[in-house]
Parts: sequence; C-alpha cells; structure tokens
Amino acid sequence: MLMSRGFANALKMLVTLAAISLSFGCATHYITPDSLYADDADFKIDPESQILDTTEARQALDVLYRYRQALVDKDYGTLNQLISDDYYDNAGTTETTTDDYGREELVSILELTAQHADRIQMAIVVKGLNIEGPRAQIDYEYDFAYQYALGGQDAWDAGVDVNRMNLALEGDRWRIVGGL
Repeated sequence: MLMSRGFANALKMLVTLAAISLSFGCATHYITPDSLYADDADFKIDPESQILDTTEARQALDVLYRYRQALVDKDYGTLNQLISDDYYDNAGTTETTTDDYGREELVSILELTAQHADRIQMAIVVKGLNIEGPRAQIDYEYDFAYQYALGGQDAWDAGVDVNRMNLALEGDRWRIVGGL
C-alpha cells in the first residue's frame, strides 16, 4: 500500500511537471520594444502591439526600418530596391483616380524631396502588423520634420501622422506595394 501511494504521488508530480513544461513551451512570443533595433531611438515597437515574433514578421518590419533609414539618409538607391514594380497608391482618395500614382511617379516624388529637403528626420512607432500569406500590412505612427531653403532662409516643416504600409512577398523578399 505504501509503495502504491508513493508511486501515485510520483506519477502525479510528473504529470504536473509535464503540464507546466508544456504551458511554457506553448507560450506565444511577441516582438518586444527592445527586441528589434533597440539602439535606434527613432524606430520603436509599441509595447501594446502584440506582433508575433516570427521570421516573416521580423523581415516585414525590417522593410519599414530600412525605408525610414533610407528616407532620412536620402538614399534613393535603397528606396528603389524596397519598392515593388507593382507599387500603387490612391493618395488617400477613393472617389477619383486623378491623384493615383504608381512606382514611376513615386520615384519622381522621392527624388524631388531629395533635391529640396536639406535634412529629413523621421521617428516611427509600429502599432501593428498583419501578415496573410504573401501580403502584409504594417500600421505605424510617424513623426517627421524636414528642413528646406526658402528664399535664402532655412525653414522647417513638421508633423505627426499614421500610415499603413502594404507589402507583398516577391520571391523571398518583402517589397512595398502601397502606402507611402
């Protein structure tokens, strides 16, 4: 009797330990604010975003990170590599197509920005990421400022806005297909 009670207690303890181990092994892991680009104060993950920590998520977020860095550095070679040939944007309007633009127009806009903006600053806080198959959407808030010369005087323009960057998986790389 004593032996069977000891065996039952040992078995109960093993079952409990196995359940605890399984619960830790199945825990969902999210990307935390300090797990990506912690040394870059201008690119943050919102602590409430709950973005699953997967390779795909990290690769998609890396596109937004590299976009911000290329824009600030006025590195239009990198920007061109990040933008899909299928890029399309309706400029926030759905009632007309007169302000819609594709990749070629976007490249012209970015080059015009590079010519006239002496200095560009941009900080991003990622609010969410949704990946469905070969498509992804990144919601983010950005705080921007750019310096330009106007009539021989330096001037600044600044603001805060929210945006949704749309990505498509092309081969093994995420590329921007909308939302700039």
